[in-house]
Amino acid sequence: MSGSAEPPTVWVVDDHRAAASAVAEIATGLGLRARTFATAEAAATALHEPAALPCDVLVTDLRLPGMDGLALLDRFRADAPATVVVVVTAHGSIEDAVRAMRAGAHDFLTKPLAVERVEAVLRTAAARAQVEAELRRVRAENQALRANLEPALVYRSEAMRVVLAQAERAAPSTATVLVLGETGTGKERIARAIHNASGRARGPFVAAHLAALGEGVMESELFGHERGAFTGALGRHAGLFEQARGGTLFLDEIGEIDARTQVRLLRVLQERVLVRVGGAEEVKVDVRLVAATNRELADDVTAGRFRADLYYRLDVVTLRVPPLRDRRADIPALLAHFLDRFASRHGRPMPEVPAEVAQAVLAYAWPGNVRELENLAERLVVMGGAALGLDDLPARMLRPPAAAPANPTGLLPAGDVNLATFLDELEGELVRRALERAGGNKALAARSLGVSREGLRYKLQKHGLEGG
Repeated sequence: MSGSAEPPTVWVVDDHRAAASAVAEIATGLGLRARTFATAEAAATALHEPAALPCDVLVTDLRLPGMDGLALLDRFRADAPATVVVVVTAHGSIEDAVRAMRAGAHDFLTKPLAVERVEAVLRTAAARAQVEAELRRVRAENQALRANLEPALVYRSEAMRVVLAQAERAAPSTATVLVLGETGTGKERIARAIHNASGRARGPFVAAHLAALGEGVMESELFGHERGAFTGALGRHAGLFEQARGGTLFLDEIGEIDARTQVRLLRVLQERVLVRVGGAEEVKVDVRLVAATNRELADDVTAGRFRADLYYRLDVVTLRVPPLRDRRADIPALLAHFLDRFASRHGRPMPEVPAEVAQAVLAYAWPGNVRELENLAERLVVMGGAALGLDDLPARMLRPPAAAPANPTGLLPAGDVNLATFLDELEGELVRRALERAGGNKALAARSLGVSREGLRYKLQKHGLEGG
């Protein structure tokens, strides 16, 4: 579809000239542009004419000489998938319309045509075409950007709501933030959220995982070095603080830095200047620091492993990200989010999650937290079938929990989510995401979920995703 200033174009395909003209006239009366064709072959050929008006809405009779309407629908699904298709069938041939809907048609009309019905269907189809065109435009403009974005923070639990509310309050300031939490809980995503909500959002976000830096190179990587500072230093190197100028520097596993680096980092935080390794010139520091660790730094201070004065510099705003086992209400939303993302990435259908699989997922302790759940979701999409089974889960998830929970099944954990809630929320998330991915096209969403259009309508109503 062309720019939003142009009205949508309706192509009408019918071998009865009077019927085609009538639909075209109704479309024109609604402020739409219209073009008629006597055969499906002519419309299919015109689809590839460079000077032709784009086809936003296709209205095609199903019974046509030569190529029929279903074959034309398939052609459009392949060559112009954004086109909203409406099929026309004779009264008493509803089974043909049902087949077309299953193949991806948006709606259907029956002959003899009623003007009011045609107007209503065309209005809806044109509105859908405009929405999908806008979505395509936005997606095209942001494709490169989206490829570099971190996955969105997904949560439903009160515990995460509190953490993110604290992060939102801290974000507009320049205060140093210390994020505490187990490995895999999403500390870097919290840091990115703080950066994106701050006045430094247009600046760089630089992340460093300090445990991966050897003791001999940590200072050079953080603060930079001058040429000749050590063997192999062939030129000046800007460290991470300089690379993050005007933005945010995220230092993960801050508890792993050695004593010498702690002293240099303390000076940078106190005086907002640094000196490169092997240099004498002071370089001003314009960076917002967010640090993270899976250790209790207060205990390291007591044990003499971490400087108390550096700890107090870091401990301005402290956020504690709870482990996944303590926020089980997030599991359905997270699992749906990851299944949807990996199904789209790998071009696979969304797998069905039966009750026994959901029960095992909910009962598991998740020592690897959100990262472990993310990895499991990709495994299920890639290696699982259309309907998952317990044998698709890793063996560790099927072992009985270490402490027997106090419930009759022996599987459900004591927490804020039970199995029925899990399944209901998971279904709601998957339905919502399928509809978003299909650009609101219920037929496409139903097909991606492996349910009928009627089944999808029921699920939308069940989960309050549309009025009816």
